[in-house]
Amino acid sequence: MRAFILALLLGVLATQARAAARVPANGIDEPPRRGTYAETSLGIFTAMGGSAPLSNAQPYLGMTFGRELGEQATVFASLAIAGVSASCYESDARGPLCTPQTDGLPPAPDSFGTIFIEAGASYGFQVARRTLLSLKGVGGFTDLSPGPVRSKSSVQSHLPGFHFGAGFALDYDTRLEHFAVGIDAIVRYTLARYTSAAGNSQTFGLPSLAVMPRIRYVF
Repeated sequence: MRAFILALLLGVLATQARAAARVPANGIDEPPRRGTYAETSLGIFTAMGGSAPLSNAQPYLGMTFGRELGEQATVFASLAIAGVSASCYESDARGPLCTPQTDGLPPAPDSFGTIFIEAGASYGFQVARRTLLSLKGVGGFTDLSPGPVRSKSSVQSHLPGFHFGAGFALDYDTRLEHFAVGIDAIVRYTLARYTSAAGNSQTFGLPSLAVMPRIRYVF
């Protein structure tokens, strides 16, 4: 009887030893949390196409709500605020028109704010453990304040338009539950219709670049 009990105990201990051997010494790496998320970003913003090749770098602030679909795709909606500084977007044969002119019309502003309200989607590929490199596309509404070009005989306080854009995103799912970090580079192109000082209907185009680190909280 004692021999039977001893054999039984030895069998139990051997089973527990085999189970423990299957667990890595540093523990089991839990998979990243996926689902609905909120995200904030703070980076830099610049615009092209004006009197300067690149406008002065300005702060870029964004907030995003989205949903992760499986392991690689996301859909989201975002609000972003930035600014364009020291680049003139209205000119004629005399050059940029962002200083007082002899024609009696107000000068166009060379600095203005931008607001982007947009929806988008991304799809990525795993490039390392917990690291995803994604292609991202966006589209939505833009508000430029004040308008960077003269409309009729004045400068509009707001020039609305639409934009589309694309870029790359690099995301890392940290081992802090719920949290991920990343960085984006997005190029947008804004199109806005206005009436020029000469009374003609014109289309204004604004290409821009935003580079921003992000922090994500997955619910």
